[in-house]
Amino acid sequence: MCFLNFDLVTVKQGIILFWAVWLTLVVILNLLDVLKNAGALSTNWKFNSGNFPFMQAVVKVYGTPNVVTWVLYAGAIVWEIVAIGLLWAALATFDASNLRLVNLAFLVNLALWAVFVIMDEVFLAFLVPGFNIMETHRSLFTANLVSLMAIHLLPNT
Repeated sequence: MCFLNFDLVTVKQGIILFWAVWLTLVVILNLLDVLKNAGALSTNWKFNSGNFPFMQAVVKVYGTPNVVTWVLYAGAIVWEIVAIGLLWAALATFDASNLRLVNLAFLVNLALWAVFVIMDEVFLAFLVPGFNIMETHRSLFTANLVSLMAIHLLPNT
């Protein structure tokens, strides 16, 4: 039963690892989406997020120019990359007695999802047929917050 011989520090590190891996995959898929929508990949290319066409559908409520959509999308990707860097750094230097870098990583991540929720409301994203993106963004915000709380509230042993 040696596989049960671990402490909750390992669980905390696992939580950070999960978010780092997941967000890394999100960025890769978003970058592939950029390449597909810029014409560098075939329109039949399947391995991409599909977030850019969705974002175009959301922001068209105000007749937003496509260049603005590209800038917003690029900004989101850059923000995600910053969050990824912080999550990986927090994992690599994890110290259960000093969670400053963990806090910063989750702060950046929480702010990302909070901005998405606000933008969903501004652009009335909940009105786009076939998508419940606002609920997705709220769920991601909540899951990140619960993860940070678990890291802080679980004992280290």
